[in-house]
Amino acid sequence: MKRILLLLLTAFSIGAKAQVYNNEWIDYSKTYYKFKVAVTGLYRISQPTLAAIGIGATPAEHFQLWRNGQQVPIYTSVQTGTMSSSDYIEFWGEMNDGKPDNELYRLPDYQLNDKWSLQTDTAAYFLTVNFSGSNLHLQPTINNVAGNTLSPEPYFMRTEGLYYQHRINNGRAELVGDSYTYSSSYDYGEGWTSYDFAAGVSYSNTFGPIYFYPGGSAPAPVVKVNAAGNAVHPRYFRVRVNGDSVGGQAINYYDYAKLSTTIPGSLLSTTGSFVNMEVTNMGTEPNDRMVVATVELIYPSQFNFGGASNYNFELPANTSGNYLEIAGFAYSGPTPVLYDLTNGKRYDANITNPSLLKFALLPSAVKRKLVLVNQTAANIKPVTSLQQRNFINFGLAANQANYIIISHPFLTIGANGTNPID
Repeated sequence: MKRILLLLLTAFSIGAKAQVYNNEWIDYSKTYYKFKVAVTGLYRISQPTLAAIGIGATPAEHFQLWRNGQQVPIYTSVQTGTMSSSDYIEFWGEMNDGKPDNELYRLPDYQLNDKWSLQTDTAAYFLTVNFSGSNLHLQPTINNVAGNTLSPEPYFMRTEGLYYQHRINNGRAELVGDSYTYSSSYDYGEGWTSYDFAAGVSYSNTFGPIYFYPGGSAPAPVVKVNAAGNAVHPRYFRVRVNGDSVGGQAINYYDYAKLSTTIPGSLLSTTGSFVNMEVTNMGTEPNDRMVVATVELIYPSQFNFGGASNYNFELPANTSGNYLEIAGFAYSGPTPVLYDLTNGKRYDANITNPSLLKFALLPSAVKRKLVLVNQTAANIKPVTSLQQRNFINFGLAANQANYIIISHPFLTIGANGTNPID
């Protein structure tokens, strides 16, 4: 109930400033077609699905896709003109996460886990037709491996993370008499975490397979742990990697900690083995409790994707471009595709050696987000149903009312079948 009321009150309190709170993307003159994504992956909307909602004859270049107020880059199987019944819109779809929840907290740093949403794991996507302006499309780009003069990139920075979703932790509390009173705000320690674990108990996490790049030019690996206390005791937690202690931090009472420490590269595997990371509550009080929200290992990785069939990674800006040789990517049938989501490029892999995918990427002035995808049919998720949505501009006087009632179904049940709200 707290979350429902807070979201409603927040939404209505900012009504006068709505154009700067994530609805500035809406064009009220346009019709939008809504669908939901609950699993991250590669998605397609077929031309027959578009035809079923009356937009199958729309020229491909005019389609536009939105998520959380941001335009999503899309690929159309024909770049311009009307699509045939075998054509489609393709995009990398992402489930909802906890990043929009950050604004609910008293302080942004209080959020310990933004991987999972506190509201829903399902993201709403909105497809529309835009005949004017810029539409974010992924353009087929020549993968000129034969003309490449660059050396293969030796490594990229990889983040292996474990983001606990065992329960929503209540967060900050005060002992009042014989019972605990919890903060009614989104406070420190609140959010998705592990279960409580007591003094002397460890939480063990396994990452991998790890293909650590041991070259001296690469940054040192980093371990990050976000944790919180859950009892009126002081305690200390310790972190071990493959049995070696690499750091720790104190947490008093219901406070929280965000540990970040470098570790020796010698603790990591260069050959695809798994790595164990252990967080131990070193408290001495027998009734102590603490939780872990996030455990991350950030390290320079070889370009070996460990048998994955979809793989996200990032590369820093490079005005010379990049040459990649990628091993360990699982695919069959169609040639794998690399999406440069930042620069709007789509590269077909060079598979002259099927076990080593090669890409010659054009220069990029900014850090770029990339995703390598398997184009086999089993890896593609179809969007089969879209719902028409026409947004109302409540900024117009004609659409405004004199007051708003905020209620809940429980409040409509009165004595003898009456409805107190009426």
